[in-house]
Amino acid sequence: MGKIVIIEGRKFEGDKEIAAANADKAAIDRIKSQMDHMSLSDLKLLSKKLHSGRINFGTKLGDDFMEEIDRVIDSMEASEKRSEEKSEVRVSRRRAEDKETKSSADPDLDAQARKILEKQEKTRKIVLFSCLFVAAACILYIAIYNITKMRSANTTDLLSGIRERAANEALTGGGTPDDNGQVVIHYTDEEEIPDILPEYLDIYNKNKKLIGWLEIADINGEAFLSYPVMQTEDNEYYLTHGFNQDKDANGCIFMDCNCDAIKPSDNLILYGHHMRSGRMFGNLVKYEDENFYKTHSIIRFDTIYEHGEYEVMYAFRTSLKYENDISFKYYQFIDANGPEEFASYMNEMAAMSLYDTGVTAVWGDHLLTLSTCDYEEDNGRFAVVARRID
Repeated sequence: MGKIVIIEGRKFEGDKEIAAANADKAAIDRIKSQMDHMSLSDLKLLSKKLHSGRINFGTKLGDDFMEEIDRVIDSMEASEKRSEEKSEVRVSRRRAEDKETKSSADPDLDAQARKILEKQEKTRKIVLFSCLFVAAACILYIAIYNITKMRSANTTDLLSGIRERAANEALTGGGTPDDNGQVVIHYTDEEEIPDILPEYLDIYNKNKKLIGWLEIADINGEAFLSYPVMQTEDNEYYLTHGFNQDKDANGCIFMDCNCDAIKPSDNLILYGHHMRSGRMFGNLVKYEDENFYKTHSIIRFDTIYEHGEYEVMYAFRTSLKYENDISFKYYQFIDANGPEEFASYMNEMAAMSLYDTGVTAVWGDHLLTLSTCDYEEDNGRFAVVARRID
């Protein structure tokens, strides 16, 4: 067993991973040493740099630090708002007191001043209790979010471990499924469904909505992204549910319900949330940088039936279109009706691409599209399209 070290509550294994974690911790400590002197605007600028990828981290410590910065910003904004409200109340009370002093010889004016003060005191209490309620709600939300995030991460790590063990057992000849009710080969009225790959059989039996596994590694083999991929007849379900089908704001990576992994479709479209933490497709927009693409040009997407590797062709920004809009909608391209339509789709995406990769596709090639939200514009979308390598 390799060396295991706990850093900032996270477990890291192996010299390379531990070194990366220590480097991240050192960088985070340097930033934290300067944070006491940072204004709210400085912190927001720092957060923007972190989320845009201009300041990179190599481990999950970076994700934790980015969330910590965001919580500090939320707290400071709430504090400033409360200070402004208190200042307004003090000014109002001072004005009322001045008015009461000037009108002390007039009983009617005294009564009016008392009413004003009573109303202001009531307003102050309402504001105070509202602030306390909002603060309590924020704390509860953060706690629930962190618990959900940790549970989601643990589930993914567990499934990844099951997948790796099963793959190793298949290579060594171990782990052959027995007749205990697990499904290996399936049939429908129309066609035979292929065997499920050994490394995905145990995961499939935990949730039969599993359709594959998506993984992107850099040129050094470090995992940039690695998640199970789900598919249901409802494209909304896995926006709000985790692998175990419990409510989860992270959702899951899922394949468009109209795509066919057995046939397969000309274009397999995978969707995922653009999470601020970087989970799911939160870091997919890093492909806007051509240098990032060059170190992450290969995407591995296994369906549960076969392995697959893809090379990136296009990365582009666009937006959701109205139904009556006749312009190209990449999220509706699943199967082309022929060579001319396929070539037309390729030309549309090449024109939108942020850079030229030199990779092209022709009729008969199979594509993979990764799609997520893009906050550069209303209803914005960011997509990465890759061609399967034969």
